Amino acid sequence: MDENLENAAQEFEHDLNDAAENAWKPVEESAGQAQTHIEEVHEAAQEQVAETAETVEGSWSEVKDDFQQASAETWSEPETPQTPIPPQTDADRWGAPVTAAADDPGRWNGTLYTPGADEPAPAETPKAGEAPKMVDYVGTPATPAQPAKKDKFPVWAIVLIVLLVLCLCIACPLIIFGGSIWAIFKDSVSLLPALFI
Repeated sequence: MDENLENAAQEFEHDLNDAAENAWKPVEESAGQAQTHIEEVHEAAQEQVAETAETVEGSWSEVKDDFQQASAETWSEPETPQTPIPPQTDADRWGAPVTAAADDPGRWNGTLYTPGADEPAPAETPKAGEAPKMVDYVGTPATPAQPAKKDKFPVWAIVLIVLLVLCLCIACPLIIFGGSIWAIFKDSVSLLPALFI
């Protein structure tokens, strides 16, 4: 009986080894096929990269030649004379033409003209030996008109409004969550007697 058991064990081991070898063969075959496929794809990709590089290199040389030809054509063209810029008249910083009256020293004679009033008499022009008349506008202080004072919103009202808003922001969540907690607590209190039974 021991011999039969030993023979059966050896046969089982032999069958197991054959099954393992037979199971491993398809794995090796599929790995070899996958490797062959990867190599083919790699070679095809290298060929495409080489073709693309040749195309780009050819396109670049064409662009370079076109640029050089266009540059040579541009430099070989005769220069066209440009129309001269017309001389500009003297102008102030806003572009208005400057006249000789703008530099007239008697232009500002110190008298004010009010429309509807009698025309003022022509001002005397200062003589060569006299100093121009100086008017002191700073000596007479003018009182500026006081703007109407606006009533300010009272500070206590602002503080009261802020406190009201804060109370609402705090009270609303407390009421909502407090009510739900109270309902849960109320339900759990009704279950307490059932726990002691």
